[in-house]
Amino acid sequence: MVIYHFPQSDAIDESAIARMVANSTDQQAAAVAGMKTLSRKREQAVSYAMLAYALEHDAALIASGETHVLPFPSEALYYQPERAPLWQNGEHGKPYLTNHEGVHFNISHCREAIVTAVSSHDVGVDVEGRRKFSDNLLGRAFSEAEQHLVRQSDDPEWEFARIWTRKEAYFKWTGTGILIDHLKTVEEEAAIAQCHIETTLVSPPPPFQDLVFYLSIAQDQTTVL
Repeated sequence: MVIYHFPQSDAIDESAIARMVANSTDQQAAAVAGMKTLSRKREQAVSYAMLAYALEHDAALIASGETHVLPFPSEALYYQPERAPLWQNGEHGKPYLTNHEGVHFNISHCREAIVTAVSSHDVGVDVEGRRKFSDNLLGRAFSEAEQHLVRQSDDPEWEFARIWTRKEAYFKWTGTGILIDHLKTVEEEAAIAQCHIETTLVSPPPPFQDLVFYLSIAQDQTTVL
């Protein structure tokens, strides 16, 4: 599996997005046009560029049983693929490829980064930077053990972000979207479903080294070496 990340940079402005769209499909152009804010247009354009590039350049990494987390090269944003990715949305909105059989992808974004994962197996990813939270949200979404970890942490906001990404990655792996009544039991349900969740703190290369974020990856236990 290959996972690319790219910083949320103001350098990706309307003109840069237009240049990316010019190298994409009508489907992608419509998806970008349908986004109401610049940040959402950027996320759609960049995540698509990552996907298109990975599909044609990273077949070995995608098929690999190892997880490769890599910064996405800015020069590849404007790459024009020979076979551009096409997709549809599943029952609960999770997109899947229609013209690359046996390949799965998932995207995520936060204030710090845009991330795209491409794998030969079902995958769910989520990213989050330092996140403020309320006691009400903590009580509704976290188990007692998780609440204890947050409250006893030297940096509760970072610990909250770490645990939250694991929950979202799992739900994105299942394709159901967030199920409110199941938020507290994600770890137990993932174990039963034989879903492995890996979490890491990612620090991008300069000059974006301050845009640190947590990344969680959910995948079939059998795909993990």
